[in-house]
Amino acid sequence: MLKSERKQIILSQLKQDGFVTLENLTVLLSDTSESTIRRDLDELAADGQLKRVHGGAESIHGLKEEIANSQKAIRNVQKKAQLAGYAADLIKEGDVVFLEASTTNELLIPHLANRQVTVVTNSIHHAVKLVDLGVSTRIVGGKVKHSTDASIGSTAQEQIRQLNFDCAFIGANGVDANYFTTPDMEEAVIKRTVIANAQKAYVLADASKLGQITYAKVAEVEKVTIITNASEEELLKELKEKTRVIEV
Repeated sequence: MLKSERKQIILSQLKQDGFVTLENLTVLLSDTSESTIRRDLDELAADGQLKRVHGGAESIHGLKEEIANSQKAIRNVQKKAQLAGYAADLIKEGDVVFLEASTTNELLIPHLANRQVTVVTNSIHHAVKLVDLGVSTRIVGGKVKHSTDASIGSTAQEQIRQLNFDCAFIGANGVDANYFTTPDMEEAVIKRTVIANAQKAYVLADASKLGQITYAKVAEVEKVTIITNASEEELLKELKEKTRVIEV
C-alpha cells in the first residue's frame, strides 16, 4: 500500500472517531508494520493534520472545543479503568464523596456497589447509575450541559458551596506543569468550588491528558492529588516536585 493511501485511511478513521490508536491501526493496516504507522502518524502531526498522543493520535481541537462524553467514553478505556479502580480504594465506609461528571469517574461507579457511602454528583448520567446500584445519591441541580450531562451555572455552584465532602474526584481535559484545565469556564468554576469544599481532592487524568492545555484554568496542581497512568513522561517529574502524584 502506498504511503498516501495509508495516510488517507488514517485520516478517514480519525474523522469518523475523533481518535486512532496504534493497536487499531495495526489491525486496519494489517500489511504495515507498527514502526511504519508510527512514522506516518508523526508525519501527519508535523503537517498539522492530527495531534499525536500516547498510544495513537487525535483530531486537533481548539482550546474551547470539547469532545462529547459519548466520544470520550470509548477512549483509553483500559487506562481510565485502572485509575477508577485505584480511586475507589481511597474511599472509606461512611464517606461523603463528590463524583464530578467525567467518563473516568463513570468507571468508578461499579466499585461503589454495596458500599456505605453517600455520593454527591453533578452528572445526571452518574446519578442514574448510582441509584440503580442502590448507592445513597444526591444530585446537584442547575443548567445541564448537553455534551457532558453536567449541572453547571450559579445554581449548581451555590448548592455545592453549602456542602462538605470527605473526598472529591474530578476530571480534567488537560494537565500541565502548573494547572489543570477544561474547555468550559462554567465547568471550571464548578470544579474549583468542589475542590474548595473537599477534605481531599483527586484529579483523575489518564496519560493522554498530560501536557494538554485547554481554555479555562481550574486550579493550580498544588491544590489536588493527581492520579494518572505510570509512564516516563518528563512532566510527571515536574508535577511530583509540586504535588502528590499517584501513578497506577
